[in-house]
Amino acid sequence: MEWLELVEKAVRRSGVVLFDLCGGGAIGATLAMTGAGEALDRLFLQLSLPHILVPFLVAAALQTVQGSRVVTMLVAPSLLLPLVPELGLPPEILILAMASGTFLISHVNDPFFWIFGELAELKPSEVFRSNTLLEAF
Repeated sequence: MEWLELVEKAVRRSGVVLFDLCGGGAIGATLAMTGAGEALDRLFLQLSLPHILVPFLVAAALQTVQGSRVVTMLVAPSLLLPLVPELGLPPEILILAMASGTFLISHVNDPFFWIFGELAELKPSEVFRSNTLLEAF
């Protein structure tokens, strides 16, 4: 394989990740500026959920809606920041709960879905059977 082909392959694969990171940072900053975190604060305080479920559910909802685990882990902390004093959980537990929420759903708008399929050289239907359905259980 020529070096030019190797560079092209590397840029194609890493470009998705770079765009994912940049988009996630922009969305997180935008949501933080809009006051979405304070709105979540009021909602979750009214629901009286166990505190450990709050970061998990926020991350699971974000992951389901927009798909990217990386973006979820960039956006969820900016939404949960106003809630941190109320939750009273150690930072490690908050991070682990958010990370667990990102693995609840994986589908076609998750870059990992496509990266997994490309690296394993699978068709999308095969990725659904081997990745998406297995993550649901």
